[in-house]
Amino acid sequence: MDQPQTGHGSLLSQPVLVVKQKLKLVELRNDYEVFDQHGNPAGWVRQAKQSPLALLARLFTSLDAALPMTLEFSGSGGRVELVLHKPWLTWVCAVRRPGGAELGRIAKQIRLGRARFSLTDPTGGQLGEVRAENWRAKDFAVLDRDGREVARVTKKWAGLRELFSDADTYVVQVDQRLGDPLRSLAVASCLAVDVIMKQKDTG
Repeated sequence: MDQPQTGHGSLLSQPVLVVKQKLKLVELRNDYEVFDQHGNPAGWVRQAKQSPLALLARLFTSLDAALPMTLEFSGSGGRVELVLHKPWLTWVCAVRRPGGAELGRIAKQIRLGRARFSLTDPTGGQLGEVRAENWRAKDFAVLDRDGREVARVTKKWAGLRELFSDADTYVVQVDQRLGDPLRSLAVASCLAVDVIMKQKDTG
């Protein structure tokens, strides 16, 4: 497997990431702070520029999950390492390098029961799967194509502020031996789940 980009300030080199959505009175753009396992700043995730139509739809409707979304993952050094993009009216997110090279896709499966997401390469080849471990889709196991768990995404209750906002906190734990593209897809999957399923979800 290819190894993720590492070095000073690299987001993908961390074994544990705490991804915390910033609390805003009016949530018009997604903005997350990222910390390492010791609580030190490790980077951030920010929504890229959105169209005026998408901005109006987000402000005046509850159609968040149908809207296009582009999120940029940056390490503490400020360099963008991953770009997650979801087009209009889909349940599929593409994960790319900042230069545009696609690493793979995260797609929600249409099925009854607990939520599942397929992890595929750019040609549609199966790389793994993200499986919800409960009906409320708060905790997820990330599996490789052989069914081995290689990462875990856990949604942490953010305290009383969750009663009044969409602010969420996710903890991403990744096997240190895992290389790309599956490592990048595992890191991106916590927010792919958020933009596909959980916008304006205060439950």
